[in-house]
Amino acid sequence: MDFSTFGRNTQNLVIDTSSSNLKLAVGGYNPKTGVVMIEKFGIIPLEADTINDGQIADSFGIVMALKHAIAKLDIANKNAIITTEGGYLHTRDLELPKVKPEQLKDMVKYEIIGQGTSRDMVVDYLIYGKTIDEETRVEKFKVRATAMPVDVVTDFRDFMKNADLIPVALDCNPNAIRKLFSSGMINGSTNVANSTLLLIELSAKTTTITVLDKGFPVLSKRMQFGHGNIRQVAESVKKLQGGGDRQSSLARRLNITKTESDLFVPIDDIDVWHESIADSPSLASAVKAYFKRLTDAISRTAQFSISKYRIDSISTCFVYGSGADYKKIDKELSFQLGTQVDRLNTLSTVSGPKDFELAQFVNCCGAMIREE
Repeated sequence: MDFSTFGRNTQNLVIDTSSSNLKLAVGGYNPKTGVVMIEKFGIIPLEADTINDGQIADSFGIVMALKHAIAKLDIANKNAIITTEGGYLHTRDLELPKVKPEQLKDMVKYEIIGQGTSRDMVVDYLIYGKTIDEETRVEKFKVRATAMPVDVVTDFRDFMKNADLIPVALDCNPNAIRKLFSSGMINGSTNVANSTLLLIELSAKTTTITVLDKGFPVLSKRMQFGHGNIRQVAESVKKLQGGGDRQSSLARRLNITKTESDLFVPIDDIDVWHESIADSPSLASAVKAYFKRLTDAISRTAQFSISKYRIDSISTCFVYGSGADYKKIDKELSFQLGTQVDRLNTLSTVSGPKDFELAQFVNCCGAMIREE
């Protein structure tokens, strides 16, 4: 969804607004090499309800936080792309006759909107393949269409202008994932083009599972549960056991002292391996409940995808997002699922500074890819 002709610039500021941790990255995409190059990046923690299901609830607060981060990171580039995701986003895969572009546009709009909503919608689509109709033997386009309410698009445009940024484009996370994982090697060993993979984004309030088959996301499912409760319970444990000789092993591992009891617990200090939390019942309960919902969702999504799309068995799961920083989360998830699970650390088509962590900026990197 292009807002202006500025989309041809090689350098952009990309902002991922899909969760309460606003993520921003500055860089560019080289279409000749197929590489996304990150120069600067940052994460802006926001209040829990500042962004609600991918929509901006407190525009003033986010604008102020964003301006502060831009100044702190010394970002001069004003050309901005937003990528987001929420329940308001409607995506469908369609098979439509090969017709002229204007006719196809009208058919896509009718198919995805139909009579299902009274809201004005912005519709965009891409043709990702061709197929033969089994009955008529006529060739058809395989189309992926996405619709977003006009008022949501307007809110994001106004937000960028209030932040003194130039709106370049509004992307959505499923599309960003499609662009980013069309090729390349994950963690130096998994070839995207030859594999059937599961990508799992672990956010505080949501979980997104994408089934990636030979570099194309055949299915993306976003669910309204996240890992935030684990963090909250760990905070409570820290306050209750903030020093003394009777600390639990969790408190000792976190190096908790009385003088530190009011500080937050970094996610990467929280060990979710079932043996590590056995002596902390409250944390063990939160972790168990979270993994139960997570593994159930992963299993259902994988089974449905294999059955419907007739794809190969899933070889590896890769986790990313803020929840990927929990200690041993890949080990625990692999133990529970009985399959290989790795943290998404690198992708050969993304380069950045030494301290750049791809797992936190996957959506930003994908949105940086502009397709003409």
